[in-house]
Amino acid sequence: YYTYMWSLVIARDFFETFRARSLLDSDLAIKYRKSVLSAGGSKDAAELVRDFLGRDYSYEAYRRWLEE
Repeated sequence: YYTYMWSLVIARDFFETFRARSLLDSDLAIKYRKSVLSAGGSKDAAELVRDFLGRDYSYEAYRRWLEE
């Protein structure tokens, strides 16, 4: 359960990044594919998140989602 909730925090943060630009932004999708999906388990998860977002993950997107 803890791992699921942790991944949901990160997923909401990723989603907000897409939502801010466009859900269909191909450049952002390519960046996600290269920095997260392609890297897979070769790096620590926090580093993959940092590579994609350009910062550490945040709980803010998850908090806003809970308040909706």
